[in-house]
Amino acid sequence: MTIAAAAGIFLALADRVLLWSERRGWIYYRKTKGRTSVLAEEFSPAAQAVKRAMEQERVRKNVRPAEGPPLSVDLDKGVARIRHAEPGRQEPADPE
Repeated sequence: MTIAAAAGIFLALADRVLLWSERRGWIYYRKTKGRTSVLAEEFSPAAQAVKRAMEQERVRKNVRPAEGPPLSVDLDKGVARIRHAEPGRQEPADPE
C-alpha cells in the first residue's frame, strides 16, 4: 500500500468520523451552516477585532455616568421636557 493510498483512506475515515460527530451535535463540520469553527475565530485577526469591539461596546453601555431620566412630564402644567445634552456638557437637573 502506498503512502498516498493510506492518506486517502485516513482522510475518508476522518471525514466519516467528523460527519458522525456533527450529527450527534458535538461539532460543526460540513453540513451545519451559520457557525464558523472555533479555531478560525481564535486565530483570525478580523474575528478578534470584532470580539474586542463588542466587548468595548458592552462595557461602554454598562458603565454610564449617573444621570436623570431623559424625559420628564408634568401633567398638571401640561409640559413635557426632553433632555438633550451634548457629550461632556452637564445641564441643570431642573431649570425652574
